[in-house]
Amino acid sequence: MIHLKSTTVVWSLVYMRAKPILLLPLLFSVANVIACNGLNASKTSGNIVFLNRDLSTGDLSQWTHQDYGLGTDVGGNTRGGGYLWYHPNVAGRRVAGMTVTPTAHASPAASSDSVFLWEPGQSWNYQPYQIWLRTSVMFPSAATISSSGLSGEAPFAPTTGEWNWFLVFHNDSNPMPGCAKEYGNISLDVKTDDPVASGVIGTNNVRIALRIMGGNDCSPNIVWVNGPPLQWDHWYEMLLHIKWDPKRGIVEWYLDNSSAPYYSNLKIPTLFTRPKGYVSPSYTTLTLPNYRLHAPWNSTIYVGPLVVGSTRSSVLNGF
Repeated sequence: MIHLKSTTVVWSLVYMRAKPILLLPLLFSVANVIACNGLNASKTSGNIVFLNRDLSTGDLSQWTHQDYGLGTDVGGNTRGGGYLWYHPNVAGRRVAGMTVTPTAHASPAASSDSVFLWEPGQSWNYQPYQIWLRTSVMFPSAATISSSGLSGEAPFAPTTGEWNWFLVFHNDSNPMPGCAKEYGNISLDVKTDDPVASGVIGTNNVRIALRIMGGNDCSPNIVWVNGPPLQWDHWYEMLLHIKWDPKRGIVEWYLDNSSAPYYSNLKIPTLFTRPKGYVSPSYTTLTLPNYRLHAPWNSTIYVGPLVVGSTRSSVLNGF
């Protein structure tokens, strides 16, 4: 494991309830995803683009699913949930404006607010694929909202603690053992050191963070990597390199520098191992959320074009 800048590693457990399910039907489900995509893990050495959400359509229709906090593909920007707006130009790029509100609940998690852009399961979100993901994220201030904001959008204001997620490779969420302590496998977040409190804006040591989870789903390996202090109105250039493996995976996080990783670990669990009778290892789905603890204010995140490919070159040249 290589820490190329100052980082902090924290271990914790997250609980998620689940019910048992037969292994065979879910294995068929995974196999069908792979077959339908026409991809073969042994043929990914070339520059293959798996997913391109470059926003070139001038709207958010490239994303398979949109959730305004009212249900998957339900509602819109005038229906009383959250807001998902396309912007042709925010500080030089096309963006998806994702605004969470007190009435947006894309997730059923108690005491949370959220809106989502997300994709269903893909073969490249499963062992033994290696993938690269490139995107950019801005946390707007009042000045940017004043110049570029649309209806309902507001300056980014994080909640206390660690629940300010903005990119998640989520575990597949299929029924799992009762002992499971699974959560998103690769998650990007804005984290604060304030005591967790409802309805309070986080202000203490606000920074970007990366959480990595994998291994035994009943006692998972959980690593937190602290990034730099948060800058409002700054386009963070994000590059992720991931190998999906429950024992010897890879996670490399490049932040504003596509040549040298901010964090690199070439042997870390990135999927969950489940006991006999359950799909093992787990697989993932890609979600762009604005997902926080419940709060009484609106808060906006801007996300630029996003591409997933088989190599660094495929994503750096993806848009």
